[in-house]
Amino acid sequence: MQDRGGTSQETGGITSGQRLTLLVVAVAGHGLKHAFNAAFFVLLPEIKAGLGLNNAQVGLMSTFRNIAGGLANIPAGYTGDRFANQRAEVLGLTMIMVAVFALAIGFATNFLVALIAASLFTVAITFWHPSAIASLSREFATRRGFAISLHGTGGSVGETLGPVIVGVLLGVVTWRVILQGSLVPGLLFGVMIWVVLRGIPANWPSAVSMRAYMGSVGGLLRNRRLLLVLLFAAGFAGGQSTVLTFLPIYLEEDLGVSTTARGLYLSLAQVAGIVSQPLLGYASDRIGRRLVLTPSLIALGLASIGLSVAPAGWQFTLVVLGMGAFLFPMMSILLASAMDLVAVGAQATTVSLVFGSAIVISAFVPSIAGLLADQEGTSAAFLFGAGVVLFTAFLTIVTRWQGPRPADR
Repeated sequence: MQDRGGTSQETGGITSGQRLTLLVVAVAGHGLKHAFNAAFFVLLPEIKAGLGLNNAQVGLMSTFRNIAGGLANIPAGYTGDRFANQRAEVLGLTMIMVAVFALAIGFATNFLVALIAASLFTVAITFWHPSAIASLSREFATRRGFAISLHGTGGSVGETLGPVIVGVLLGVVTWRVILQGSLVPGLLFGVMIWVVLRGIPANWPSAVSMRAYMGSVGGLLRNRRLLLVLLFAAGFAGGQSTVLTFLPIYLEEDLGVSTTARGLYLSLAQVAGIVSQPLLGYASDRIGRRLVLTPSLIALGLASIGLSVAPAGWQFTLVVLGMGAFLFPMMSILLASAMDLVAVGAQATTVSLVFGSAIVISAFVPSIAGLLADQEGTSAAFLFGAGVVLFTAFLTIVTRWQGPRPADR
């Protein structure tokens, strides 16, 4: 609904044009952030070979990245709520720091340096979500699932284009050059995000201190339904992280595909999500989160099993394509589910809790999968990840966790 000044009551005072600009910048920035993230996974086999790592070390790197990113959600959530009115600065600087730490990975000469640089890379990535998603949740309160899913679609586009670009570049330059050169687009887009968003007002209440922030975290953690959503996020993230870590290694070591084909496969894993994510988000707004989340988790678990049994060729390609319809969209549904349970002033904090629990609790899943892969073969990692996701789907069926949607309040 609009008032006579042309602003939406839903948006807290910004115009519909400014709200659209915010959505476009958030979606585009999320796409670039995920292009960086996808590049890391495509480059992982090259990093593994270049630094002489084994599967256990690759899994350990993923675990440390997850722990660092999970812990970073505490200051990231505080930043998103405390500086809600400075989202231009927060999001612009975040993009720049992602590129800086990608550059650091490119200069790594041993496992320890790569481990630290990759962990800091994930920390920088973490700071995007609380500020961006909380902004969309506030400004699109009655269409929260759809808006957050569009933000996720930007990530899927980045995850689609990133592997293709990096796969092609690997045929021309080394993995080090790609990571070092990523500083340029990161700097340019970081400045652009700041310039565009600084003209959009964000008149929302902010937490006044870290003590107040930690108090709000404690209050949220007493919400039983929110705790269940955090547990679901952890189960989903554990399976997702396992697939993303070991799919490129499986493609190279078990299927023997080229670097270009590897990039195309990882890109294909995101194509369906570009379409499915906004559709699933819209459906969750209309029919409820559970009726979307549960069957989607089951489908993702079955697709993960399919990776371990499908023969190379069109069958494996179909499994990857089908998996992509659910590999990223589920986090958007989980975020919307959590937002349904909290007040406006704690939404960046809630985003940080969802991602933090997802990352920290699931951090050891890739390490366990890596040990299984060294003992039983890479396909065993997919089976383990599938088991985690299917158990999570079971929990969504047997527990009461849904909150009222905004339109129902």
